[in-house]
Amino acid sequence: MTEVRDVVAAASQLTDAEFLEVVRAVAAGRPGLGALLAAVDVGAAIPAEDPVTAEVVPHVVLGVPEPDYTPGGVPTFDRVRERIEGRFGTAMGSSELAHDSPSGQSLEDAWEKREKAGKAKLDEIRRSLGKQ
Repeated sequence: MTEVRDVVAAASQLTDAEFLEVVRAVAAGRPGLGALLAAVDVGAAIPAEDPVTAEVVPHVVLGVPEPDYTPGGVPTFDRVRERIEGRFGTAMGSSELAHDSPSGQSLEDAWEKREKAGKAKLDEIRRSLGKQ
């Protein structure tokens, strides 16, 4: 075990390029270490320069609230009213469009026919009860 520790200690003293050469030499001719050789080739392709360091800039939250909101983030009454009116207008418009469409017209016609048939049946039942 001490031999392995000695090898590890010696390998840690090598530069990256030297270490890659040692690994390449050890893995050469061993088919089971093909993945290691591929990793060594990838590692050799990476430049040995120090990574670029950048200054971390903290996220800055501006003190200006969005329009129609209080500084605490609560919507104003006008904002709430505008949203309700907008939703109401959308609902009314979609209702009118659905009513005026051909499928809406046929649905309305079918409803009227059912109403007439229901009233006729009710009148018939009342007449039959009144005659007995």
